Amino acid sequence: MVTSTQVNGVDLHYIEQGQGHPVVFVHGGFGDYRAWEQQWDAFAPSYRAIAVSCRGSWPNEKLAPDETITLDTFVGDLAEFVRTVSVEPVHLVGHSSPGGFAGLCLARNHPELLRSLVLLEPPAFPVLGVNIPPSPLQVIRLLLRSPRAGAAFIRFGAKGIGPAMRAFARGDDEEAVRVFVTANVGADGFAAMPQEQFRRFVENAGPLKAQLRAGFPTFGPDDAKAIQVPTLLVSGSKTPPHITAVTDRLEQLIPDVRRLDIVGASHGMFTTHPTEFNAGVLHFIRAHDAGR
Repeated sequence: MVTSTQVNGVDLHYIEQGQGHPVVFVHGGFGDYRAWEQQWDAFAPSYRAIAVSCRGSWPNEKLAPDETITLDTFVGDLAEFVRTVSVEPVHLVGHSSPGGFAGLCLARNHPELLRSLVLLEPPAFPVLGVNIPPSPLQVIRLLLRSPRAGAAFIRFGAKGIGPAMRAFARGDDEEAVRVFVTANVGADGFAAMPQEQFRRFVENAGPLKAQLRAGFPTFGPDDAKAIQVPTLLVSGSKTPPHITAVTDRLEQLIPDVRRLDIVGASHGMFTTHPTEFNAGVLHFIRAHDAGR
């Protein structure tokens, strides 16, 4: 069933199926609720599965071409959405940003809303001491602390963020999406992407442009250490190291944490390896059905 609800002055469309404790799925930067199509048959028989399209993502109203939105706005939307659709804490599954990073911030700000938290490679670069865009000093410090992560972050800036922002600025959304996605899933991952999925990504380019303009919020090691929600970190074995470094650091910091590594997968592991992903996440959330 597809429906919508008004949250903080905007209409957010979402789809839901099944009954039981709610599991809320929140997509990444170029996604919308359709990203979770391969999760419905696995989750709906046991849970009330809910997938939301965030502010500016299809089929919601598009953002203005020059709009800037901080991640805090998405966090506020997500908190209000959870309160609107559920009277009990939810299991939250969030991918990348806004889904994963907003879920991380939601666990810090409003732990009472969550029964458990599943994070699919959130780009919480501030836990590494760098922001988007980073300062030269931040990059130098990261290189000194972790040469591998620092070098990977430099490559990501040179081959991903920088070219993508320049392409966005000249109005070439297709090129921006191509270089940004390739930087996050690798050339092989991009080559294997269905054309329909790429078309959806281009259609949903607005919210990521708005996030990149705003930069990412402060979220340091102490914020991660303060999270008390049971957390599962999901990572792909082929994910580029600039993202894996964040997952590794979160695993060190979050007190109640488990990890699921999916062999052969990259940043979009829930679409390319749904069987392994669904089984691992279901096992985790079933262990936390008793609630908080």
